[in-house]
Amino acid sequence: MEYMKNTSYFFVPFKYEKYERFKDLTRMLDESDSWDLVHDEIIYMMKYVADKLDSRKPEQCLCFHYEWNGRKREDFSGLKDWFSTQKHPFQGTEISFRFQLIGIQLYCFSTSVCIMVFQVQFEKNDPNYIASAEYYLKKVGREKIFSDQNPNEITFLKIAEKLMREVEEIGTFDYFYYANPSTERANVLSYLEMEKKEDYREDLFFLRYCYSEGFLYTEDQEREKKEIYQSSHDMIWGVSQEAAVCITCPEMGRGTFIRTTFYRNFNYQYLYMYILLLHQKYVLYMFLTEIGVGRYNTLETLEEYRRRLYEFEADFVFSCVTEVAQYQRLYDRMTDVFALKDMYEDINEPIRALTEERKRETEEEQKSREAKLNRSLLFLSILSVFSALIDSFDFSASFLGGTLKFGPAVVHGVQGVCILLIFLTAAGVLKSLFVSKKEKLKE
Repeated sequence: MEYMKNTSYFFVPFKYEKYERFKDLTRMLDESDSWDLVHDEIIYMMKYVADKLDSRKPEQCLCFHYEWNGRKREDFSGLKDWFSTQKHPFQGTEISFRFQLIGIQLYCFSTSVCIMVFQVQFEKNDPNYIASAEYYLKKVGREKIFSDQNPNEITFLKIAEKLMREVEEIGTFDYFYYANPSTERANVLSYLEMEKKEDYREDLFFLRYCYSEGFLYTEDQEREKKEIYQSSHDMIWGVSQEAAVCITCPEMGRGTFIRTTFYRNFNYQYLYMYILLLHQKYVLYMFLTEIGVGRYNTLETLEEYRRRLYEFEADFVFSCVTEVAQYQRLYDRMTDVFALKDMYEDINEPIRALTEERKRETEEEQKSREAKLNRSLLFLSILSVFSALIDSFDFSASFLGGTLKFGPAVVHGVQGVCILLIFLTAAGVLKSLFVSKKEKLKE
């Protein structure tokens, strides 16, 4: 029987401090001796999606893809090496799961979120072996691995930290910023070829959840309708919140196509689509984490969150990414299992609620200031009445009685009219102040 292929990707998310430094980060990576820029051919996606990911047009590109070349051996010397995990129980014995590190990739987005990707190939093509190995390896901050050439233990997370030290002047990198320490779990994307069999559901259960043999398969038809997608008679997908897997069966007649065209598309087109969905998830996690402590958010901060969220939705959130049915259907399935729409609502709701709360607080402060101003105006109005009375009496006496030589009766009459007008004016001012105050209280 011809050799069966398998490959798996482990995704390590992190973010840099300020999204405004996106161009600085990509410039440093371009100048680095360790990372090579990759110009992806995104041939199946809509132009309005692909144009934003075209690194040949750097001014409008919102995601740059790099590949680690391994030239600087002091960073990490494990490319193409064979690695082993710690010993774990498997089929009644203790074994170390073995895999070859095929490559390391890096996707940098303008949102400040980056994703480092480790591609591995397992020594055995057995689905139970692969699922069990992924169960341990997805715990990228805890599972120790070592290469045949170097017995020193390391983790995928430590490797990521080592490889990013070259561009640390951009600022600190926060890995798994949404998770508590020691609970980091990488998403996994897998491909493996299997022999023909009647039912792959149990294999898909363990592979799409990255479960070890300690878990028991329980049939759940409703869940499987959502999480299993058969794109053709010889290809079937399983998707979950934590992983996606594609099982192919080359012996059904399309072996050449599967092992060449489809396998190439899996490692480029399907991988990029999965990266875009993960990026949406990680950005939403970032917003939820930042908004979390509500009482420290000012109205200006919330408006900035809202602006960044709208910008992110315009740049990276699409319902339709392609007219190629098998890609779009898989994209829809993954969107559903990631619960992205629910997360958008989780973010929009606190922004709306906190914005309303901050507006109410601002309005209360405004009402308090207006109340103080009204009291001051009332006090000034009372003082102005006395001032106006004195001025009117002095004016009437000096001008009418002195300059125009009118008699006391005329002078007193004019003074009486002035007093009446002054009191009527003061009464009108006081009435308007009290009416305004009552209306604001009603509001």
